Amino acid sequence: MDNIRKLQIQTLALVFAILAMGTLGYYFIETEWSFLDSLFMTAITITTVGFGEIHPLSSAGRVFTIFLIFFGLGSVAIFATHLAQFIIQGELSGIYGRKKMQKRIDALTGHYIVCGYGKIGSTICLKLYAMDLPLVVVESVPENLEAARGRGYPAVPGNPTEDAILISAGIKRAQGLILCIPDDSTNIFISLAARELNSGIHIIARGSDPAVESRMIRAGADTVVYPLTLGGEQIAHLIACQAGISGHTDESDQQPGVMGYYLRVFRNFGDQVMTVGQALEKCGAESAVALKPDHGEPVGNPALDQNVSKSDTLLILIRGHGRPGTQGSGFTFEWSDKFTLGVAFMDEEHKKLFEFAQDFHDAQSADSNREAVIKLFDRLLDYTTRHFRNEEEIMHRLGYAGLESHVNEHRRLTHEVMELYKNKMSIFSENMDEFLLSWLTNHILNVDRDLADFLKGQEQNFR
Repeated sequence: MDNIRKLQIQTLALVFAILAMGTLGYYFIETEWSFLDSLFMTAITITTVGFGEIHPLSSAGRVFTIFLIFFGLGSVAIFATHLAQFIIQGELSGIYGRKKMQKRIDALTGHYIVCGYGKIGSTICLKLYAMDLPLVVVESVPENLEAARGRGYPAVPGNPTEDAILISAGIKRAQGLILCIPDDSTNIFISLAARELNSGIHIIARGSDPAVESRMIRAGADTVVYPLTLGGEQIAHLIACQAGISGHTDESDQQPGVMGYYLRVFRNFGDQVMTVGQALEKCGAESAVALKPDHGEPVGNPALDQNVSKSDTLLILIRGHGRPGTQGSGFTFEWSDKFTLGVAFMDEEHKKLFEFAQDFHDAQSADSNREAVIKLFDRLLDYTTRHFRNEEEIMHRLGYAGLESHVNEHRRLTHEVMELYKNKMSIFSENMDEFLLSWLTNHILNVDRDLADFLKGQEQNFR
């Protein structure tokens, strides 16, 4: 338990102790008072509401009231401060957040429920997201739950063996259930419950012991998959086939061209507005097929002088194979002193982000195989989510005033990276580099600098 929470509990205990002391004091000093009269007098005295004496006080009672005011007023003021902090910093707003999350889940239909957000579950969720298949995570481990929410997935906390949890995840409207819990007996139990709640749902279960496969099938599972044999990506492929996405593979780096021309994606991650013509020149493209503004409807065949603002996306036509990973230009993610914020854990994690971004860039520039590039992208995304979570835990613990805006920025950036993941093999490496460098630079020098200024001098509270 952290120091702030301990102080809140100690303050609450002190207020109750003063209430008890005041009530008993009046009760024994003013012999004709009832217990309720004594409690009421104590409450209006320490809160200074000014109601006046409910009964005339004796001399001893007035002396006792003087001491009660001095002892009680300070404690109540501290308690009120902590109560305001409790509300403002979002502990009660968590209730609103849960309702908002549940409303989001209730709007889903034909979705997939992933039980267990471990290594296999997280891989499957990422693939489902890339295929635009709606999903809900059910997870009982707080760390894994926060990791899932950090990536923007709808998530339900709790044990998936409970009917109420599965119902909260929308089991009756779901198309599929993926059981990624590394315990066969638990997966059997969930299969039984799920089949009872939704007889038509498609269930894919992770298996550990082939000897119990027939039992799991009898329990309701349609398919039992052994991760050591298939792995997360093959499970996602099974889901894609069951969902009717025929012929889907993740070999998106082998996108077919027509007569030597290929479609690619360019997104303006910079702060400067450029024209379509400038974007085509930058990418060495032949023409622009469509322009999708960040806010607004797509425009077909945009004019060369049409503006491409920040976060706008341009679909372009290039000649030649045009794999984005072959466009390397010696770009480097170089750490410098200007990024040092003076808070040890933040500087260490930011350096690691630069290192992982450089590894991802190098793999693209060297035209590495698809598996290597995707693995490095996943590593960068995983570490980014962990870094954000570390910052958010410390901001919450220390009562950082900018917590809400900082968390919103984390969610926005995570969403952008997740969207890039869908088109990761269709985006030019320089374009991806621009996004990563802009993100790292702006986030560290602007958003994180304010947090670092707050944390300086408080490192003993989060070591």
